[in-house]
Amino acid sequence: MELNEESGIERNFILVEMENYANELTAERTRRVIKGVKTAKSELLKKGTGGTFSYFELGNTIEMESLLRGKNLPSFTEFARYLFYTATGEEFNEKSVNEKIGFIGESKNYEAYLFYKADIDWLKKNALTLELCKGLPKFKNKQRLIFAPAKYVDDHTLLDYRIDFCQLPYEIYRIQR
Repeated sequence: MELNEESGIERNFILVEMENYANELTAERTRRVIKGVKTAKSELLKKGTGGTFSYFELGNTIEMESLLRGKNLPSFTEFARYLFYTATGEEFNEKSVNEKIGFIGESKNYEAYLFYKADIDWLKKNALTLELCKGLPKFKNKQRLIFAPAKYVDDHTLLDYRIDFCQLPYEIYRIQR
C-alpha cells in the first residue's frame, strides 16, 4: 500500500490469514494504514495510504457434484453469497437479502434474485414462472439476474421483465462484470 502511494501505480493484493485473530488484528491493522496512524514515524503512514479493503471469511465448499445429486445443499444465504459474488464480482451484503421475494443483492449492473430452497424435491418442482416475473418489485433501471432451477417463460417474457436467467446449478459460473 505504501509502494502504491509512492509510485502512483495501483497494485491489488490478497492477504490471507489462517488464525482466528484475522478480523480483530490483521484486518484492523490494514484499515488503520489506509486511514492513517497518527503515531507513525513515516509521514505517509501518518496521513494514510488510502485505498480500499474488504474482509471475507471462507465458508463451506459448494460443490457442483453435490448440488446435482442433492447432497449437502447449502442454505439460502450461503448459496446467495456464492452466486452473488461469482456472478457480479462484487461484495455480498447479507443484510440486503430478502428470502421471501428471492432478492439477494444489488450490484453496479444488476438486481440479483435467487429462487431456491435447500430441498431436492422443491428444486425438482419449481421454476421461474410468469407469476414470479409479475411479482418482482418495481423495476429500478437495472437488469435483473435471476437464478432458478428452471424457467417456464419464453425469451420475449424475459426481455419484457429485463431478466437474465441462470439455471441452477449449471450457469452459476457466468460472470457479469
